[in-house]
Amino acid sequence: MFSRVYTIFDRRRRPLRNHVYLAFPDHNIAYARITEPAFRALCPVLHALAGLSEVTPDDALENNGADYSERLLFHGNVELLTARELKRRYPDMKIVAWVQDPLERLAYCYEKVILADTPLPSYYSERHFHKDMSPQEFVSHVELISDLEADNLFRSQTAALTYKGSLTADIVLLLEQYEESLDMFLSEISLKAKPRSTARYRISDYVSHSTLRSFKDDWLSRKLRNRYKSDYDLFYSKELAQA
Repeated sequence: MFSRVYTIFDRRRRPLRNHVYLAFPDHNIAYARITEPAFRALCPVLHALAGLSEVTPDDALENNGADYSERLLFHGNVELLTARELKRRYPDMKIVAWVQDPLERLAYCYEKVILADTPLPSYYSERHFHKDMSPQEFVSHVELISDLEADNLFRSQTAALTYKGSLTADIVLLLEQYEESLDMFLSEISLKAKPRSTARYRISDYVSHSTLRSFKDDWLSRKLRNRYKSDYDLFYSKELAQA
């Protein structure tokens, strides 16, 4: 009962929280936007799916980079939906999700929220995050916040992709295997030509080496494996077994 009441309250306060699916009706495919680096790396492909294939990475850079590129995307044929809306409107649409190692995902969140030269978003200030937080303090704080209350930047990917107890995605691709995953993604969509893009994914383009080293500390890494156990078990169990 409490969970249901909180969900209603949460929808009123943060109506876009669960709108993580970009549906492209012309191609009968949806992209689950749950990790920002994947979204940024894939922008040329997403533009092409939205019918904006003339947009190139250079065009975006000339117009304030990722922010401009994201705004422009919604001038195309794309809908931003919740899982419920997607299943009701397009029950047969294929859903593709790109996931990221939770450690690298949290390191990105830390740099974007804590280290950036911008004020804390209201969500974070209301929950007593602060700009002087060390990576250890940040992860300890995140660890205490459940997925029910978590911001999308650190909400577990399993929670974001679960609807009525089941995983929504038909295909899950790993961001760390970018080139292989991109080939699989392109093979699933009906684009006549491959989008013009020279982009390659490297975590160092999104997170500094010093932050990554901090997040790979043994104590902190164990904390993250406990907090995001569902993500590691569901998406990264093979990689962990091979490590």
